[in-house]
Amino acid sequence: MRGRLSIGNWRGYSLYVPIVLLAICFAVAQTAPAKRFEFSLLDYLIRLRHSSAQHADPHLFFVGIDDSTQTKFGRWPFARVFHGELLGFLSEIHPAAVTWDILFSEEDGINDDAFIQGIGMLGAPVILAASTTAAKNENSIRGLNFGLTRPLTRVEGGNALPDHESALIPTEALRKVCFFGFADSVPSLDGVRRKVPLVLKIGDHFYPSLPLQSLMQFWKLQPQQLRIVLGDAIYIDTPQVRRRIPINREGDFWINYRYEENGFLNGSYAELHDDFGRKYRNEPVGSLPDLNGKLLVAALTSTGSSEIGPSPLNERSLVPLVFMNVLDNILRQDYLRIANAWVIWIGWLLAAYATVRIFEHLDFPRAAMVLCAVVVATLAAMYFLFTQANLWLPLGVPVLGFVALHLAGGGRRLLQEQQAKRKIRNAFSSYLAPAVLEQVMKNPDEVKRGGVRKPVTILFSDIRGFTTWSESAEEKEFIAQLNEYFTEMVGCVNRHGGTLHKFIGDAIMAVWGDAISTGLENDARLALRAALDMRVALAQLNEKWQAEKRSTHKIGIGLEHGEVLVGNVGAPQRMEFTVLGDAVNVASRIEGLTKYWHVDIAVGEKARELAGDRFLCRTLGHFRLVGKQAATAVCGLIRELQPGESIPDMVRVYEDAFSAYVAGDFKRALIGFEQYLEMEPADHCASHYSEICREQLSKPSPEPWDAVHVSRAK
Repeated sequence: MRGRLSIGNWRGYSLYVPIVLLAICFAVAQTAPAKRFEFSLLDYLIRLRHSSAQHADPHLFFVGIDDSTQTKFGRWPFARVFHGELLGFLSEIHPAAVTWDILFSEEDGINDDAFIQGIGMLGAPVILAASTTAAKNENSIRGLNFGLTRPLTRVEGGNALPDHESALIPTEALRKVCFFGFADSVPSLDGVRRKVPLVLKIGDHFYPSLPLQSLMQFWKLQPQQLRIVLGDAIYIDTPQVRRRIPINREGDFWINYRYEENGFLNGSYAELHDDFGRKYRNEPVGSLPDLNGKLLVAALTSTGSSEIGPSPLNERSLVPLVFMNVLDNILRQDYLRIANAWVIWIGWLLAAYATVRIFEHLDFPRAAMVLCAVVVATLAAMYFLFTQANLWLPLGVPVLGFVALHLAGGGRRLLQEQQAKRKIRNAFSSYLAPAVLEQVMKNPDEVKRGGVRKPVTILFSDIRGFTTWSESAEEKEFIAQLNEYFTEMVGCVNRHGGTLHKFIGDAIMAVWGDAISTGLENDARLALRAALDMRVALAQLNEKWQAEKRSTHKIGIGLEHGEVLVGNVGAPQRMEFTVLGDAVNVASRIEGLTKYWHVDIAVGEKARELAGDRFLCRTLGHFRLVGKQAATAVCGLIRELQPGESIPDMVRVYEDAFSAYVAGDFKRALIGFEQYLEMEPADHCASHYSEICREQLSKPSPEPWDAVHVSRAK
């Protein structure tokens, strides 16, 4: 296997870290905070999908026992005789079934007789609520006659269900004429009821929940017509109804929330009682809701009597709407599906391995862009699958783990930058530049051990994104491409009479006037021409590398003139021809400015002055470099002017604006910079100085002005 250029073993990192992080993320996903986080994302998806224009299945009608009802009939619980009256009034309307999401576990004397009479008049099944969660130990149901309610007989895998010995069920008299179902619903960690049991084990038998019993009566199904496979689904296969209702191993049904109260056909208990009462008595009445063939669900909605709790759509939602949403989901077969956790985590691992390998070949900015794109695409797919296919992908923790994986990889690569540069420097430091060797052989007196002081022009160049490149490339390919780059760049230096002093990792240091000088001005001009030639050579290399599907690169070049110590320095065992002095540091730091000011060639004021007016430049700024008290003017090198060519108007505009900026005339400077930006909208320098001008102009009173930038980078 071919190795990677890195201090550690990048292959080992990319092989083991995804697995380790997968284990960590999987463990975190089982914690309560992580589950709350995933649920919050699910709720957010539900809210994004929700539309007030949508309405529930038209077979459902919600009857609210609201404040007006209690005003008319008294505080809850009011006499059950009114329930009997309402059912009697509805007898001519022929609803398919009527469900009361209310516990009638205590007797109400003569009022129960009236209620039972109304049930008999209705001629349709009536379903009442029961509960195991509201029961106490003394509410044992062992040996009780459940009346019309029969157990479910075809249950597979029922041993997984908890056994309830106690429950609150309707009174014995009501059980003889009504069905009942269990209205149990346990809130999640954040108080939201996201799933309800459709099947419960009561004693030795299995019974339906309130929503399931309501649908059984609505569809006129017998218990033996339902096949329940825990961990799979409830199967209904009759000539009239075919359903596959998904449930988990505990018999729970995940609610696909879509509606609040206004999403259902609904009416007030009091209004229905009065209006259908007048119709029953043949009295004049206005328009009435069409309840024929519908499943009516009555529940408390009045202030202080109804049960309130959070839902994905409302912080204060009526709890009975939980069952309304369940009924709507099953009637419309609008089920919430949950992606298999193992599929998600295996997919995560495959994506992690694939992207880790891809990111090895990208620089940090591109890797960050790709990471953002992957995360956005994942979230978009999550939203699309939820809204279009009712498929919920719990991807909160996996996405965070995916981001953490690549941030850790990026941080690791950044921390290795200096180590990688040292490795390259060690590989190339023993090589002498041919130009230096030639000058030593021809003029041995020019390069004495101990050295002499000379005025020289110094060039530094550096490859941008070196760390990413060195870490991601194959060693042989990397060395070959780096050698190709050095060959072209050294050729530029040699063609213009410079001395290649050294490779410092990916950096090149070249000097004009150290061994042989052609004059201070000409040395500076040759150095600037070499820099321009390097720009052209790199463009040609990038075009060639792109055609060969290899990585392309950018460089920064900095130049300055100054007096240095020139000579052979070192020990007898190893001598190095070099230059020493402050000008070397200044040139290096000017090169460092190119990265922050978005230019490829920056020239110090001394080198520019010596080169004269033959070169088109524009001022980048005045900088107080690290370790220097005096400011240094630095310009960006654009190109060499043709004989007789004048400075272009756009450069004059920029320079005039900069002069005004230095003088503190921010209004005039801003006008000039904005004029320049009209010609060069993407220019970083003009944009930067425009922002400073606006900031200064916005200040209520002028402050002492210093146009010098303090550079903190070495």
